[in-house]
Amino acid sequence: MTNLIVTLLSAQTIPNVQFIKYIRDNKCENEQTEYLFISTDAMEEKGVGDWIRKVCEITNFETICVNHSDISDIENRLAECSFDKYEQIFVNITGGTKMMSLAVSDFFKMKPNARIYYIDGKKCFLNFPVEHRISDDLVDNISLKEYVESYGFEMQEGHISGISLDYTKQFLQEFLNFGVNERRIINQLRQKRDKTVSINEMTGLQDLLCKITFPLVDKNFLIVNKYEVRYLTGDWFEEYIYFRLQEEGIIKKEDLKTGVQLKKKGIDNEFDIIFLYKTKFYAIECKTSILSDRGNIVNETIYKSTALQRNLGLFSNFSIFTLSSRESKDVKQTHLDRASDLNIKVLCREDIINSESISKLLELC
Repeated sequence: MTNLIVTLLSAQTIPNVQFIKYIRDNKCENEQTEYLFISTDAMEEKGVGDWIRKVCEITNFETICVNHSDISDIENRLAECSFDKYEQIFVNITGGTKMMSLAVSDFFKMKPNARIYYIDGKKCFLNFPVEHRISDDLVDNISLKEYVESYGFEMQEGHISGISLDYTKQFLQEFLNFGVNERRIINQLRQKRDKTVSINEMTGLQDLLCKITFPLVDKNFLIVNKYEVRYLTGDWFEEYIYFRLQEEGIIKKEDLKTGVQLKKKGIDNEFDIIFLYKTKFYAIECKTSILSDRGNIVNETIYKSTALQRNLGLFSNFSIFTLSSRESKDVKQTHLDRASDLNIKVLCREDIINSESISKLLELC
């Protein structure tokens, strides 16, 4: 028995991955299955079909390219295919253009062994045959790795300092009470990020490390290695949010990452924290301060987030966590309004310090 899964390609890949997994798990488990991808020149140029096939481990497939706005062309290309050998045909009309969806739906309604489905992200709807209409809840069966690979990215995980959450919680309190001198030292360290620093080459560094009882790897107290420099200059805040999310236990451990690079076509995009929850992608930018030598960097962070949002699907969510204060006007209302208009959360010092749960701040529960 051979079955066929038909899917329409578009920039939104996750509904196709969800559908393929749903059909394989529920309708044709342990049965031979082939695949027909209905694509366009634009989708082939982007490589959308390749991304889906990689995630779903598909090798036995055929792709036809159609004119997305020409019903006759779509019908003619489908008519050139043979469907006689298939026991069942499962058609997903979620992707493609409206014209593609209509043409494909009309074509397969003429096949007595065809079933036509639509995915809305949470449910899979059987639309045809009409007398068998039903909806099923979709199982949360896509991992973070599969999600990002479905959009053509490769994920490279970063380095975690190894410093405990207990110490990082303590460091947060120290940081909030830093004076001008401590902030000067941190800013000097920031100029040497990704480098090993000799403690005696920076005035005041030894006193700062002693004051915060920093768990230095070098027991001779001679150097701060590059990972410790990263921690002191901002990675600690990323790890604070990361470990608190992990501690709260709502997100699967394998679907929560920090210090990640997503690579695509030679371009690297660095994320402080990313995770997948109920098949929705979340990214968090962590800023100990949104003030820099260049001025207020919230606009820069918002720009980066919106640019990436376009490449990570309709179900992507972006947030900015900052220890700058809303009450002291470090974070201006205009920035909050602009971020809100772009569906980006900005959570400030007051939100973070007063919150019992990071998950609640992100409205996960």
